[in-house]
Amino acid sequence: MKKWYAILLLLSALKVSAQEISFIPEVGLGLSNITNSDNNSKVRPGFNIGMGMEVIWNERVGMGIGVNYLVLGNRFTTDYISYTTKLDYVSIPVYAKGYVYKGLFVFAGPQFGFNVVRDDGRDYDELSDLDKMRKFDFSIGVGIGYQWDFGLQLSASHNLGLIDVWKKYPDEWSSSGKKYNSIFQFNVGWRIGF
Repeated sequence: MKKWYAILLLLSALKVSAQEISFIPEVGLGLSNITNSDNNSKVRPGFNIGMGMEVIWNERVGMGIGVNYLVLGNRFTTDYISYTTKLDYVSIPVYAKGYVYKGLFVFAGPQFGFNVVRDDGRDYDELSDLDKMRKFDFSIGVGIGYQWDFGLQLSASHNLGLIDVWKKYPDEWSSSGKKYNSIFQFNVGWRIGF
């Protein structure tokens, strides 16, 4: 119960220093891949869903923080084999937000990801040893969007991971370089002010 009081106190303090605080539930399409993968690596389409909170200090500057579920990974296809690497994360983005013209805004900042699904779709013991994969991801995101006065918000962004997905590579991958998550997102949300 004390935690809820602390959260309410924090929100009240933010409200005093901010012009507006809004919650933004959103859903969208994600197109992810893993950098430095084989030429046969393809984009894995997926969804993302989350809840964000935006604090606006003046008509030009704000900050956003959220909790999202992201479907990441890639697809791999050759004449002999086909599988999908599934790396899903619960992520916490923290973005600085700038309104450049009317409802048009840009945003950028870090995103902290916690892996919740790890499945490479293969049965081979060495290749599917997912304990070799990291459970934490850190990325930088940049994006652009538009906010309508009645509440609708559309955005497009790109997040590029800065931490290697693998702690230890399978032997046949050791020379291919570090591998990072990469995702393009297209989201639709609805701003709920209070």
